[in-house]
This record gives sequence, C-alpha cells and structure tokens, in this order.
Amino acid sequence: MDVEAYWGAGFLPERYRADEPNWSYEAIARPILTRAESALDMGTGEGGVLAGLAPLPRLTVAYEEWWPTVPAAQATLRPLGVYLVVALGSIDNVPKQDQRRRPSLPFQAAAFDVVLNRHEAFDPFDVRRIIKPRGTFLTEQVGSDEAASVRALLGLPVDNRAWSADVAVGQLQAAGWTVEDLREDRMTMEFSDIAALVGYLRTLPWAFEDLDLGRARARLQQLHAQSRSKPIEAVSHRFLLLASPQSISSRRD
Repeated sequence: MDVEAYWGAGFLPERYRADEPNWSYEAIARPILTRAESALDMGTGEGGVLAGLAPLPRLTVAYEEWWPTVPAAQATLRPLGVYLVVALGSIDNVPKQDQRRRPSLPFQAAAFDVVLNRHEAFDPFDVRRIIKPRGTFLTEQVGSDEAASVRALLGLPVDNRAWSADVAVGQLQAAGWTVEDLREDRMTMEFSDIAALVGYLRTLPWAFEDLDLGRARARLQQLHAQSRSKPIEAVSHRFLLLASPQSISSRRD
C-alpha cells in the first residue's frame, strides 16, 4: 500500500490534487546521503520515500511506529539492506493538553551521520543526541496552515498554535542547532467533490477529532453544492529545514 498517497488522499485519483512545493525533498537528500556512512529515517511509513533515495549509506536504519505500515516497510526496505526498527516516535512538536512524554529514540548517542525526517514529529534535543558532531538533519514538515484551512472550510474552530518554519527554527536553535537552509511554501490543494474531502478527513483523524459529520451536515451540503461548479480549495502547507550541530558551524566560521 502506498501509505504516503493514502495519508495525503492520493487514493482518490482525479478527485484530489495538491501543488508541489518549490523544492524537491529527494533532490536535497540525495547528495547528503552520498557523503554519509550511516543514516536514520524517522517515521519511514511504508518505506517508499527512503527507497527512492537509493543507493543508501552502508548503515541505514529506519523506524516506524504505526503497526499496519510495518509489513509494507519491511517488504520495501529489506532488499536494500535497511534495518527496520518498530519504535515510538518523538512527541508532537506542537504540544497538546493530553500529551504525555515519550521515551527517547532507541539509538545510541552520535550514531548517525544523517537523520532524515519527512512529515514526522521530532524532538530537536533527542535528534541532536543521536547525530554525530558533523552530522546533518534534514526535515520536511506539514505546516499547521493546512489543517487550519480545512477546519475553516468545515466551520470548526482553528487551533492558534502555529507549526511553521519560524517555530521549528526556534525549537532547533534552542536545542543547539544551526539552520543551514530554510524553505516554506503554501500551495493550493483541491477536492473535486465532497466525498473526496470526507475521504481526506478520515485519513487524518487526529487533526479533526472534534468533527461530528452529523452536526456538520449543513456545511458539507453547502460545500457539495459549491463543488458542482468549482473544486473545493484548501491550503497545502510545507516547510523544509536543513540543520547541523551548532558547535561545528561555529568552527567553520
């Protein structure tokens, strides 16, 4: 199963469309990996993105938390010699009221030259612990404006706790990182009909836990009527950060 497509509603061909950001995660990751002897992929999903970056460093490890995804990740990554670990990921970068502290990632200190992270939460202190002194951390994140735009469509209250490039930079700098590259983009995503929108909502239950489809019926009917003449539009929000441990950057200066 293509989990990346699943989570992004790509399972609705011709009914869901999202513009691409103005960068390529793969194009940025590949040259970093060619210089590395060891790498970790955080929250690898079904492993397709990591597999697409092959050839990989001699020691490449990936972890995944969601059990339904693990068999697909094993099938994709085992032929490439990637070690797959089933482990809890990091705590969410934007704290929630009922959020409980999670254990550190199950890896030794200074274990990896490169840590990759695509659409996965991260603890900047823990990532700094497991990365080598001259290591590189690359992450692409889904920004909070995406869920906010969809919640606004549905008439739901919008969370004012932002998850954006500026917030992520602050978290990284507080943990002793220097940000070497920073990119952020807000694109358009479209749903051709109300069924496509509802399908998207059901793949992201944690972002719409307070949605009652019965109570939202009137608003959904309005959006359904609108979709007969034009697509339902929302915001696709992405940002990318490339960072290195601060002490090494200081020496370069």
